[in-house]
Amino acid sequence: VPLAQNCPTPEGDRGDDDGDRIINCLDQCPDSEAGQTIGPDGCPVPVSIDLEGVTFAYDAATLGDSAKAVLDEAAEILRRHPSLTVEVAGHTDSRGDAGYNQKLSERRARVVYDYLVAQGIDESRLIGPVGFGESRPLVPNETPDGKDDPKGR
Repeated sequence: VPLAQNCPTPEGDRGDDDGDRIINCLDQCPDSEAGQTIGPDGCPVPVSIDLEGVTFAYDAATLGDSAKAVLDEAAEILRRHPSLTVEVAGHTDSRGDAGYNQKLSERRARVVYDYLVAQGIDESRLIGPVGFGESRPLVPNETPDGKDDPKGR
């Protein structure tokens, strides 16, 4: 074990009592649970599931086939990692009324949330659904010089 030199004693405790693949003398969280994603210090780290590809047509909150395929993959990851919880959030671009965009983002988040539940993911593992409207776009709606960026939307 190459990192044993960092252990408090020269020989170190090279065991791995909690089975997280971090040797005991380096494990700062010696009671981590099976199935958690573990950092180099032996402590659980947050996991992000990128749902790139879950997009919606303009002014719509309906899942297309490509979005469903991405969500099916996310559901499979969640089934493999039962300790994960995820936030389900929806966004919009900056076109239109801010209040309308807020409601649209909430509908988008709801349809994703409901789809994951229909795939067998327990609601207790899902935070939300949350809508961010145009307040937190996933990509800039403008170019660096402040002009509208249709591709970004």
